[in-house]
Amino acid sequence: MVNKPPSLDILSLFILIISFNVFTINRAVAQKATVPVRVGVVLDMDHYVGQMGLNCISIALSDFYATHAYYKTRLLLTNRDSKKDVVGAAAAALDLLKNVEVQAIIGPFSSVQEKFMINLGDKAHVPIITFSATSPSLSSIRSPYFIRAALNDSSQVQAISAIIQAFGWREVVLIYMDNEFGEGIIPFLTDALEKVNSRVPYRSVIPSSATDDQIVAELYKLMTMQTRVFVVHMMATLASRLFTIAKQLGMMSQEYAWIITDGITYELNSMDRSVIESMLGVIGVQPYIPNSQELENFTIRYQKKLQQNNPTALSLNLNIFGLWAYDSAIALAIAVEKARVINAAFLKANISRNSTDLEAFGVSSTGPELIRALSTTTFRGLLGKFKLVDGQLQSPPYQIVNVVGPGARVVGYWTKENGIVRELNFAKHQYILHFQVQYWIHYMARG
Repeated sequence: MVNKPPSLDILSLFILIISFNVFTINRAVAQKATVPVRVGVVLDMDHYVGQMGLNCISIALSDFYATHAYYKTRLLLTNRDSKKDVVGAAAAALDLLKNVEVQAIIGPFSSVQEKFMINLGDKAHVPIITFSATSPSLSSIRSPYFIRAALNDSSQVQAISAIIQAFGWREVVLIYMDNEFGEGIIPFLTDALEKVNSRVPYRSVIPSSATDDQIVAELYKLMTMQTRVFVVHMMATLASRLFTIAKQLGMMSQEYAWIITDGITYELNSMDRSVIESMLGVIGVQPYIPNSQELENFTIRYQKKLQQNNPTALSLNLNIFGLWAYDSAIALAIAVEKARVINAAFLKANISRNSTDLEAFGVSSTGPELIRALSTTTFRGLLGKFKLVDGQLQSPPYQIVNVVGPGARVVGYWTKENGIVRELNFAKHQYILHFQVQYWIHYMARG
């Protein structure tokens, strides 16, 4: 009797089963071979930007490793709540360096908290990566281990001074809060205004913990002055109270002109409707974000995920800080792989019995190579090309917006090459006539 050869269908099924088993085994081996790299995340989880940042970091790593399964390394996050003060952030960083021995830290939320953490990172040779601490004063620390995956506040001062020059205003009062974030931009803004022949006759410093009575007293003082042009630079929570009170005092009329910096403009969509109604006519600046399919898809996925997890989550209002957080996580994942952070360890320091906790952690053996890899990492992120120069992102074109109701509408742009323009056009010969600029910028300020 002659045996018949197996049918083609049975043979194909057999090959498919063998192939699937081989794929499964290879995938399991690959996953088993991945090396976890401990990374700390220090954010204020009582603030919606902290919640948003952590969500975006988690989504970024999930997205990235889904398309880079061949990577040998995997970022393993250890989260700490920095609370609202410097002590909370410092304690979180010390714990992560001493007890967890993280190879990098993302955070904290504010410039006030960041300064001390930068010094700790410098001592431990651990990169400190911020997506939200924007004060120019942080750059003066000159730590090679500080990465600002965000824009320096000084990036916007030329856009603001261009608006003031277009109006022909000769005097401007600066209103800012009395902390690291508020004060950091002031020297740069003052210099930029001087270059367009506008002086600052008075600086109004608002305590970060100011009561309503203190704000009222300061605004009454401003009402007695001849200058009616104000530039406001402070946290959005304080700005909300400032503008609400200014509206009550009649200072939001056409006799006054108000310009807000990008830190406030970013959060307009998160403010109460009553606050926005008190800010009608205000001019703001913020970085231009190019449209892309990747950004649109991420925004939809982000909102769906949060609505599923918590329909009332504060973090639903995605803004540029969340996008910077996403790109920061991707940059770190790429750099860790590039630096081959495989056998990461802390070299223990010689510590005396009388040493403090500030001296009770070692030095990362992979820190120098990791910071070099991170500083040279480039890729296309949600905000366009991610590239660091001197440890921070570089200034893009800025949007000029006008608060006109439930939100803000874009009324123009500012670029280094062309100054204020009505539309962004990257062609070589872009231009706009001076009288056109004067017309529309005056029109936008009045509503």
